Formats: sequence, C-alpha cells, structure tokens
Amino acid sequence: MNSSQQFFANTNFRMILLLFGFVLFLEFNGLQAQDVKDVEEKGIVYRNVRQSGISFTSTGLGVNYRKGKHLTGFSFLLGDFSFSNMRDPKEIRSVNPFSDNTGGYHYGKMNTFFVLHAGIGKQKTINPKGDKGGVEIGYGYYGGFSAGFLKPVYLTVFYVDDQDGGVRERVEKYDPLKHYPDNISGKASFFKGIGETKFHPGVYGSFLLNFEFGKQQQKLKMIETGVTLDVFPGSVQLMAYNKPTNYFLSFFIRILYGKQWNRK
Repeated sequence: MNSSQQFFANTNFRMILLLFGFVLFLEFNGLQAQDVKDVEEKGIVYRNVRQSGISFTSTGLGVNYRKGKHLTGFSFLLGDFSFSNMRDPKEIRSVNPFSDNTGGYHYGKMNTFFVLHAGIGKQKTINPKGDKGGVEIGYGYYGGFSAGFLKPVYLTVFYVDDQDGGVRERVEKYDPLKHYPDNISGKASFFKGIGETKFHPGVYGSFLLNFEFGKQQQKLKMIETGVTLDVFPGSVQLMAYNKPTNYFLSFFIRILYGKQWNRK
C-alpha cells in the first residue's frame, strides 16, 4: 500500500471511529428520547412508520425501504432493506470514436457488483420538530446481512476477418491481456454473462444523521447523510488493475419519504 492509499485508509478508519463514538455519546447521555407518556401529552404518538427513497453514494446509486414500529415517542425499530450498485472511483467512461456503439464502456472494469441489504436498526430523535413544523433531527444505526452479486463485464470488440480482411465486431468477456482502447467497440448487453453471476455473502453496518422537515406529522420528508461499511469474507475485484478487496466503505446522501400511522 502506497502512502496515499494508506492516508485514505486511515482517514476512513478515523471517520468510522468518530461516527461510532458520536452514536455512543448520544446513547449514554440522555439525548435520545422522552418516554411515550411525555409524547402522549402532546398528542403525537404513532405506532407504525414507513420510509422509502433513493441514495446517492460515493460508490453508486441505491434504493431504500424501511418499515417498523415506535418503541417510544422518539425512538423506533425498523427493518432495513436496500439495493445498490458498487462502483470503483477509478471507473471512467470511455468511447471509441471509430465505433457506432454510443453507450461507451468503462476501460479496465472487469465486473459489475450489486449489493442487497437486509437488516434491522434503530432511529432516535434528538430534536423534535413539534406541532407547528420545523426540522426534526435524529440519528440511526443499522446492521445485518449483505448479499453481493458479481457479474462479469462483456464488451463488443473489433477483429479482422482472416478471409476477406474486413473489420467485424464480436462480443467477448473483458480480458485485460487482449482488450485495449483501440480494439474495444463498446459495452455489450447488460444481460450478457448474467448466468455467470457469483454470490458473495457478507455483513454491513450503517450510521446516519436524519433531518425530517415539514408541517405534517403523519407525512415524512427526510434527508439523511452517513456512512455504510460492507464486509465480505471472499475478495471482490471490480477493476483489472486493482487488488481485490473484501470491504467497501460508502458515504451517502439519501432522500426519503414516508408516513406514520396508528392503524394496525
């Protein structure tokens, strides 16, 4: 590992420790909740909650869904489900100017990686917004099972026909030893190679800060920011010239909509 890689690795580790310490501070210093009796006096107790939205992460895009129940007026337990893709920061879209394949491709990308999360977590309110609206601030932490799906990348490549000397195209699995920018036409169909997808089980943990705004108590509009760490026992390789890795650290901004209700 060179000095720059070591610097970023250390920085990521410090960020995780900082977020973990922040959550522990909130947990053990009484900021997290009032009990249900306190909230009942305000008339804003809801039994059920549901949230869904989209994530913009440092490793790609994702969709999220949560559903659960309030434990107290200001804390609730949620099932956490999400699906996202994992990109390498070195992925750069390329286009061959001599090709009619306008979709382009990412040179050096060997595999496409998708991750499904299924877990459970807790969210707590630090500052409630009250009956008249405002911004409600909270935090949460989640963890559970990661299901990774690694699919090889296929490309359309140029080749010279031995019979007539003409230039043709064919679809091949990307091979860094024989595919270069001058003979790559573009990417093949996403579904090419889907039967070769490999399953990578793992675990994940996520810490977040949540900002909920709006005047309606039952309808939720939220922005979240935080970090997610995925760890896999088996190594995953995305780029041909990078070493395989067994963890992915993603920083995210998430937009969520949801509702609270009392009906069973």
